[in-house]
Amino acid sequence: MKITLSFAYQLRQLCRGEQIPLGEFRGKTRVLLKQLLNDEVVEYKPVGTQQKMIYCTDRDNLEQYLHHKLEIPSLEKYILFLESEDTSRSDAVKATSDSKFRDVELVKGFFVNGYNDIVGHLHGEVVTWKPVHGSFLFVRDYEHFVIPTDITVVVVEGYENFRDIERQRYLFTDIKPLFIWRYQNSKAIISWLAKIPNPYLHFGDFDPKGIHIYISEFRSKIEANRCRFLIPENIESLLMLHGERELYERQMERLRDFPFEDYAEIKDLIAIIRKVRKGLSQEVLIE
Repeated sequence: MKITLSFAYQLRQLCRGEQIPLGEFRGKTRVLLKQLLNDEVVEYKPVGTQQKMIYCTDRDNLEQYLHHKLEIPSLEKYILFLESEDTSRSDAVKATSDSKFRDVELVKGFFVNGYNDIVGHLHGEVVTWKPVHGSFLFVRDYEHFVIPTDITVVVVEGYENFRDIERQRYLFTDIKPLFIWRYQNSKAIISWLAKIPNPYLHFGDFDPKGIHIYISEFRSKIEANRCRFLIPENIESLLMLHGERELYERQMERLRDFPFEDYAEIKDLIAIIRKVRKGLSQEVLIE
């Protein structure tokens, strides 16, 4: 059974010998408290004519109850686990006896690709990786991953575009790119981008949803002057030739009120998309 962090705090107070007014236990917490009272793990006493105070006379008994009945081996570790944003399944087992107690990002980090040598610093040490066809670099400790400031970070939405980035190098002749695959809405990517000063280029689909992803997941969370959206020079002819009208109509129905025009770097692109009334997947750019 899961108990909230606020109730865990209250249980810790009781373990320390403190008394808590009954009125401070609300909602589902009151149901759990009733169970503890019925099992005689905690007690109450009247104070005055209306108030009741909850207290515990046997800390060991309460801790054993939490362990065997609620599968919380250690109340302190349970509280630390709930307070922490960066937890693993091993932490969950130790704190709650349940490895799936909380959804965690099993694959923390991101995949990196390129067609030139990738040079950076990891934990203060220089690392160089030569891209090999059929393999990617995975950066796990991204918090300690630093790249030269003249490199542009390119986040690629489509897996095929990321995998075959060599076949699209004609799109990036004016920058030194480092490619990252946007997979499973990884939180690691934006967390890393927010900490580094490098320019950022978004390589996504040329449709309302693709632009919305760029704005809501990336552009809104880092400095706007660092951000660009990849727009090929021949985007209008590509939309006319390969675009899908039904895709555009479906997405615009959902995003009809989104203020696309408020973002200068995609203003021309959204105007073209509205004019042609089609959406286009980025895979069309793979040569």
